[in-house]
Amino acid sequence: MSHRYVLASCLLFAASVTGAASAADAGTVSVNPGLWNWGHNTKLAGQPFSESNTECLPEDDANFSIQDIAESFNQACVISDISPQADGFVFKMSCNGFYTGEAQGSLTRYSADSLGVSAIGTVTLGGITAPFEFDAKADRVGTCTAG
Repeated sequence: MSHRYVLASCLLFAASVTGAASAADAGTVSVNPGLWNWGHNTKLAGQPFSESNTECLPEDDANFSIQDIAESFNQACVISDISPQADGFVFKMSCNGFYTGEAQGSLTRYSADSLGVSAIGTVTLGGITAPFEFDAKADRVGTCTAG
C-alpha cells in the first residue's frame, strides 16, 4: 500500500486549507513528514478486518488532497461535496472501478502529526451490494531512517 492510501485512509482526511480555497485546492491536507504508524478497522458486509503498518512519508508527499487519496485507490474514485470543518473535512466519494460504490467520509486532522479518516457507505462487487464502515488513524512516530 502506498503512504498516500495509508494517510488518506487514516487517513482518507483539518488540514491546511487556505481561507479562500479554489475548487482545485479544496480538501488539501498538510502533515509533517517522517515515520508514520497507521491502522484501520473495516467492516464489509458485517465481517471485520484490520491492518496496520509503519511507513516513511517523504517531505515531497506531506501535502496532498483528498482527491489524491481517492485516486491512489485505483478504482476510478471521485470526491465531491467537500465541506471544511473546524478540524478537517467531510466529503462524498464515488468509485466506478472493479469495486463500485459510494461513501460519506470525514478526514480529521488532530495535529500535524495525527490524522483520522472515517467512511460509511456501500460497495458492489459481482452484482452484490454490501454495506461497509471504515475507521483509520495515522500518527507520526519519528523520523525516517536513511537507506
